[in-house]
Amino acid sequence: MNHRSKFLVIIDESTEVNAAVQFASRRASNTKGGLVLLSVIEHADTQQWKAVEDIIQQEARLEVEKKLQEWSEVAFNISGQTPEVVIKEGVVSEEIIKFLNEDKKVRFLVLAASDEDNPGPLVSLLAGQRSGKLPIPTLVIPGGLSSEEIDDLASRAQ
Repeated sequence: MNHRSKFLVIIDESTEVNAAVQFASRRASNTKGGLVLLSVIEHADTQQWKAVEDIIQQEARLEVEKKLQEWSEVAFNISGQTPEVVIKEGVVSEEIIKFLNEDKKVRFLVLAASDEDNPGPLVSLLAGQRSGKLPIPTLVIPGGLSSEEIDDLASRAQ
């Protein structure tokens, strides 16, 4: 079986996403793997106002596209490769699990924890409550690591 394993990073509003992108980009580069940046647009609850919902979704998509472009540039600067970018719409955890079941080349989900008492919503959900539903391992980058420490971790076991 000859294929390129991919690392998946969820792009959201958290400050921790930087550590996840840095680790996954460096690790993908070091292992000659691929990188996927996924963002999920959650549906607005405006069912009786379809036109308003359409505008909200359109604005959300433009914002997500902009954010994915920015993180794609960061990933490229670290790894030298252009990541695959994916946008899904729906419930975040459900869309992540669905995507992982669709793309069998994704081998690791990379998340980063907050350095505070609460690790963050994605880590709590995907490394905790929904972890048994994931078809692949989840790597959680500890909060508070320096950029150098993240690079060192990503470079080990080459």
